[in-house]
Amino acid sequence: MRAPSTRFAWVLAAVSLTLVAADTVIVARSIGLFSARAWGIHGWPLVNLAAGGCAVLGAVIVGAERRQPIGWLLGVIGFTTCLSMVTESYTYWALFDDGPGPARLAEILGSVSALFGGSLALAGLAVTFLLVPDGRLMSRRWRWVAVGAVLGYAAFALGVLVLGPHDISTKQADTADGHLVAEVLFAVGILLILFAMLASVTCLGIRLRRADGQERRQVRIVAAGAAAVGVGLLVLLIGEAVHGGRQQVWTSLLLYASYAFLVLCIAVAVLRYRLYDVELIISRGLVVAVAAAFAALGYVGVVVALGRAAGNRTGGFWASLIAMTLVALAFQPLRNAVVRLADRLAYGSRAAPYDALATFSRRIGRSPAPGAVLPAIAAAAGQVVAADRAVVRLEVAGGTDRVEVWPPGADDPEGSECLVVPIADEHGSLGSIGVDVPAGRDVRAFERRMLADIADQASIAFRNARLQVQLAAQVEQLDEQTRDLDASRRRLIDASDTERRRLESALAREVLPAMADLRSDLSHAPARLDEATIASYVERVTAALEALRELTRGIYPTLLTRSGVSAALTAFAERRGAHDVLSIDPDVRASRYAERVEAAAYFCCLEAIARDQGSTRISIGQVGDDLVVTIEGSRVDGPERLGMADRVEAAGGELTESGDRLTIRLPGAPAQTWRPATPVAGARG
Repeated sequence: MRAPSTRFAWVLAAVSLTLVAADTVIVARSIGLFSARAWGIHGWPLVNLAAGGCAVLGAVIVGAERRQPIGWLLGVIGFTTCLSMVTESYTYWALFDDGPGPARLAEILGSVSALFGGSLALAGLAVTFLLVPDGRLMSRRWRWVAVGAVLGYAAFALGVLVLGPHDISTKQADTADGHLVAEVLFAVGILLILFAMLASVTCLGIRLRRADGQERRQVRIVAAGAAAVGVGLLVLLIGEAVHGGRQQVWTSLLLYASYAFLVLCIAVAVLRYRLYDVELIISRGLVVAVAAAFAALGYVGVVVALGRAAGNRTGGFWASLIAMTLVALAFQPLRNAVVRLADRLAYGSRAAPYDALATFSRRIGRSPAPGAVLPAIAAAAGQVVAADRAVVRLEVAGGTDRVEVWPPGADDPEGSECLVVPIADEHGSLGSIGVDVPAGRDVRAFERRMLADIADQASIAFRNARLQVQLAAQVEQLDEQTRDLDASRRRLIDASDTERRRLESALAREVLPAMADLRSDLSHAPARLDEATIASYVERVTAALEALRELTRGIYPTLLTRSGVSAALTAFAERRGAHDVLSIDPDVRASRYAERVEAAAYFCCLEAIARDQGSTRISIGQVGDDLVVTIEGSRVDGPERLGMADRVEAAGGELTESGDRLTIRLPGAPAQTWRPATPVAGARG
């Protein structure tokens, strides 16, 4: 059921069309439909068509959005213009062409024509241009332009009232010669209206520059019509100024044509570019029009023809009744086809939901990749409901959700959609489709069903897309682990090669020369040696062995296997004279750990002691079952630092760094069950 405001808008449109018909009849009876005065001065038929179309267009917009001010402005402009046209034609007919009616009535109607004529239409259009396309001002400062338009019309209307019905009606031109106050008011009013019109066209130009997508197309077509009206108004004023204030046929025709062109542009923006949600009104209007045409044809073809044939036998009334029943029954099977045709004309591809769904299914079937599926779903959802914005979200477990917005480049304020349709399957939620429709309207029932069907169709594609995203993430993770393992393997190989080269160079430099000299001396020594000589030889051999022991500190020591990490580290610290560097808890000294854990702790401490410059402190303790090594003031970095981390991680431990402190935590129990090479009675691990 229509609201009272909607019914009033359509009544206003119907009255406007009636006034257009009355004006046409009066013009035909007085000055002639094809005279220069009718076309160039009065404005028939361009202004009639524009005014009637404007009233109907306003009613259509109000029917879609009752609170849309643009619809009411267009309806009022159309009605007042039609009223001005018919009163103007009647005034001329009664006063100058011997038309019926008293002269006083004609004079009063002449004043009405001037009050509701072109000045009111131009002021209303200026305000309308400020509100296009959403019914709101672009900013608060533009309200002064609307105020200027209202004041301009008020000044013009006051001039009409000052001039009086007799003077305004008996002059055949828009002039106030001899009345100074009226001339001033007319001049001020026209200048203010002209300023408001030019400023409102400028506002449309600014909106056009800032808009994009569908809104840009809407504003562009309205701006073209507004610019045409502005140019036509300027040409009219210049022409009147040149010809002493008298209206000229060619300048008036240009303005009337621009007015009709403007109404056509607004109609195109509303119908083609969906400026307002009027598809349902258009669809049902087409159904009514087709039904009326079918009934008329049925009446002519059946009622008249067959009624006359049957009238001689059964009587005209019963023949007409039977014929009309046949027409009604014949139209019912065609009703669904007519509705589908009207929906197709009004809604386009959205009128065939299953065709649209089939097209959508083929599209996502050809494009299984997430980068193609999500944009396709967003575009389909947005076009189905003619939304301002559509947002599709693909939920990714353990990762970042994928989001696609339609139209491309639109903002995505999360959670702002007026309707969100979940996408799920038997395994749970997969994502959602959110749409944001224009202000002032809701998503209709059939559009909700379409979105639900799209969500059902998209669930399989979403499941596949999520699997692809998760698989890609796992592949990336595996690639990263492979790169880390590769780098670790290269570090181990490089460290092994470096250690071999270091050991070979040190042996050749520090041990082999001493052994070669000792061998040469022994080969030339006499058979019997005194004790002093023997003691010197023993001292040289001992020094060579100590040098060899020092060089082989990085090789796995036998003492580590036999007695554990505490004994091995204590022996190494004694050889290096670093007794105060190492601190070992009694619990650690009395315990044994897994072979890999002891090796990791030993070699990490070895690196720190070897690079001690007097500031290194190492403490080894036990926390629970774990072995904890704390190294402070160490200068271990570079490859040695990475080598320590590799050893700790290989033993199932963790190395953390805080300033100049390294903390190594190793598990007390091995990750795998193995036994030391030489078990010690009572030892753990």
